[in-house]
Amino acid sequence: MKLIILLFIFPIFCFGQISITGKVINKRTKEAIAFATVGLVKENIGTNAVEDGSFHLQSIKPILNDTLIISCLGFVRVKLPTVNLSKGNNIIELDEHQITLDEVSVKSRSSWTYETLNNFSNCGNHFITSGGYQTQIAQHLIALEENSVLTEVKICRMSSFIIDPEKTIFRIRIYDIDSLTKLPSSDLCDQIIEVKTRSKTVTVNLEKYKIRIPNKDFFVAVEWLKIPYNESKSTIKINGKETEHTTYRPSIGWTDKPNPQIEAWMLDYKNIWRRMFKSTLRTSVSISATVKY
Repeated sequence: MKLIILLFIFPIFCFGQISITGKVINKRTKEAIAFATVGLVKENIGTNAVEDGSFHLQSIKPILNDTLIISCLGFVRVKLPTVNLSKGNNIIELDEHQITLDEVSVKSRSSWTYETLNNFSNCGNHFITSGGYQTQIAQHLIALEENSVLTEVKICRMSSFIIDPEKTIFRIRIYDIDSLTKLPSSDLCDQIIEVKTRSKTVTVNLEKYKIRIPNKDFFVAVEWLKIPYNESKSTIKINGKETEHTTYRPSIGWTDKPNPQIEAWMLDYKNIWRRMFKSTLRTSVSISATVKY
């Protein structure tokens, strides 16, 4: 029996719900920015723009003086007070942001040492998904050598159907570790890594991105895209009343490896990383990485 862990707190529906609609575009080119993350900070809910940059965000419990935050890799994050938003379609322009990374020169070698971190043999029967209150889930990994080069990421996800597996699209983010907080910090790849798949075990070759891991510690994250393409709807009883809830693929496997050094983290719309699994022996998810040095 598969167990799915839903990463959300059930909201209390009330009067006064509001909708925020808009379109996210590149300020310089005026082109749409697909899959930009849009969220309300205080209420901690959010969505993603679709391919044409448009979005619709339903506020369940509007909070006075909330802030709408819009972000996407390669662009400067924008924060807008909700009192300044129009009731119609809001056009939100993002400035391009060039991430400064040290140039990586991968020299030819007669032999490399390859190491797979947090390797797993199967997905197990426990999975973690997002109900729209978390934007990313990240796995902390530790390489044996500094300045290793990331070559591959493997992710195990739930797929209920053998003949016609569920489709999903998501993004992969690679983060350095903050030396003080030990949390995910800056991006180690300035390009968008987008994965569209029906496979249960997803293997992504990252050689072309030339991602160097400056420290031994780093994070590999799955960024959920809250778009219709990824929706899974279900009905759950709350206080005896059936309520429809939407979760978003992919559902990531939850391993049984009790290793407190390689814990998993999740990111919410307040832009706060929180450690997962504090009260269990399970500390990691089914995200592995292969590095070479």
